[in-house]
Amino acid sequence: MLSLTTSQITTKLGFQELNPMQQSFFDSGFAFSNRSVVSAPTASGKTFLALFKIVENYLDSKTKSVYVVPLRALAAEKKLEFEERLKPFGLSVGVSTGDFDDSSEELREFDVIIVTSEKMDSLLRHQASWTNEIGLVVVDEVHLLNDSSRGATLEIVLTKLMHVPRLLCLSATIPNAFELNEWLSAKLFESTYRPTVLYKGVCDGRNLHLEGLNQKITDSLPELAVKALSENQRSGQALFFVSSRKNAESLAKQLGKVTNVFLTEGEKQDCLKLSQRVLKALGTPSMQCIELAKCVEQGIAFHHAGLPSKQRELVEHGFKQARCIKALCATTTLAIGLDLPASWVVVKDLKRFNGAYSEFIPNLEVQQMLGRAGRPRYDSKGVGVLLCNPAEKEKVVDQYILGSLEKIFSKLSSQSVLRSHVLALIASNHCKDFKSLYSFFESTFFAHQYKNTQELFSLIEQIVLELKELDFIREKNTMLIATPVGKRVSELYLDPLTAAEFIEFISKNKKPESIDYLLALTNAIESRPLINCPKSKENGVWEEMYSITNDYSFMKLEQDSEGVNKYYTTKALNAWINEETEARMLEDFAIPPGVVHARSRNTEWLAYCLSEIAFLLNATTIHASAKRLRRRIKYGVKDELLDLCRLRGIGRVRARKLFNAGIQNLEEYKLHSKEEVKEIIKN
Repeated sequence: MLSLTTSQITTKLGFQELNPMQQSFFDSGFAFSNRSVVSAPTASGKTFLALFKIVENYLDSKTKSVYVVPLRALAAEKKLEFEERLKPFGLSVGVSTGDFDDSSEELREFDVIIVTSEKMDSLLRHQASWTNEIGLVVVDEVHLLNDSSRGATLEIVLTKLMHVPRLLCLSATIPNAFELNEWLSAKLFESTYRPTVLYKGVCDGRNLHLEGLNQKITDSLPELAVKALSENQRSGQALFFVSSRKNAESLAKQLGKVTNVFLTEGEKQDCLKLSQRVLKALGTPSMQCIELAKCVEQGIAFHHAGLPSKQRELVEHGFKQARCIKALCATTTLAIGLDLPASWVVVKDLKRFNGAYSEFIPNLEVQQMLGRAGRPRYDSKGVGVLLCNPAEKEKVVDQYILGSLEKIFSKLSSQSVLRSHVLALIASNHCKDFKSLYSFFESTFFAHQYKNTQELFSLIEQIVLELKELDFIREKNTMLIATPVGKRVSELYLDPLTAAEFIEFISKNKKPESIDYLLALTNAIESRPLINCPKSKENGVWEEMYSITNDYSFMKLEQDSEGVNKYYTTKALNAWINEETEARMLEDFAIPPGVVHARSRNTEWLAYCLSEIAFLLNATTIHASAKRLRRRIKYGVKDELLDLCRLRGIGRVRARKLFNAGIQNLEEYKLHSKEEVKEIIKN
């Protein structure tokens, strides 16, 4: 029995009234159902349902709630919102998305814990004791079970958490949501409600065909931008989706002249201040920083994975809160991570390169993008426009305007995906023999959808055999037991094949150089995608590879079809740890700052994994060297600056300034006053 009424909880959460979708959820009795799947459009108010269930769970059982999101950026965003909404109830909110080799026992102190699916999987592998206190699991964007890169992990996590008393899964509108509720033994709630009416149309470069409107167009993108920004007495905003970072940047530059005209004097001042903060976000501005700052000054920005987190946050604030940025040009792959509604959404590129050829992207993705059209507090309607050439107009209309959404399917059948999860299930004692392995996988979404699991079981048997050959597990009297190395590999969240490569590297390299370590890290499966070496540089790269690497490393590269790209990626990482600036990395390797930082974080983690495996194998020299290299990768510095980088607030740029001024270690630093240090850093 709850100590507060539904209306009291709603008011304390900061909601004055329920929208039709939320009201229907309560009227239909779903609010007090222990297991629910909610399938509703983007921006329909699903987050409120999660907040209500979190409060209900706490008042009823005093147990923890876990909120699972697909992306780190979404976790940070939800934390800010949840802290504010749940403060009146005295609920504390924690977030954990990073270090995979950590049971995060400090999370025990929080009532609500926000995690990515990968982090949740890691916590379950580490058998974090507080996970026994979970009373509610909320999964946001559960339709991403269909995602080829993260769907399998989400499915494993959901299967492991099936025993939790309360479950709420939030999904976009999908045609086979009923399969999810059958699999999860949940009740299905479906709604088509949107807070604003959505009008969808197609522009073929000459005509704009919108519901109830057909207009001649002479210059499609600028004219569409003008129409979007003219909404609400010239206070509209637009979101343009394109296929690549390059396209996002070039389109933002192209449309800057349009957005600038719609800025008020106050907004021009806001954009100027914001552009200066964007420019100074990195120690040394790269060409990308300069271009982004120019765009922001004109009331537009590009948004893609190549932006450092500081710049991305500034851009999102300028668009969503300050609203001085009138238009955003984003890549289609970022659509799931954008909670940035706009008056108009224009999808310029409906095709994506799959590695061999360009193909139309799924309708589900397109509808997710179009669903961001219409700002609930500012617009009476949302407009979504798809761009295409005249020859493809009929197909675009059939597929995206009139066509049905694709069903979602399990992505669990990949051997590379299963390898890591089978080892984890055995290493964490979740499954102790083949019978329990089969039983676990019979509980998955894959088994529910496909019924016949014989092929899956055959694949599991092959994987167990492979793990036994790698000496990560052993079989004793039908019991499957992880070896110490196998258990550590699972805890490190490392692909078993990468771990096997690391073990081979440790055994065959007695005195490797830093370049050999970097090559070993780049060789990891987790280092994908590699940086492609331009054809014009290949001969020079092969010559350099031959002269610099040891015999073991060169032989591995020579026999590898991706050898030249692996070395080129290693070359870029080597430039980073030898203090190349972000601007120079962009110029030399075409890697934007955001990608530099993302890749360095990933490689830093791999270096940590290598050092931990070396420690377990008693390879003390490699353990120490990999540990030191990890810190060099983290800070992007030469070995001589590592001591100074221990200081709080001292990164690669400031450490180099101090070193060049004669302050070369912590002891010398202590001999100088704060004023002296500030003066050195300032210059």
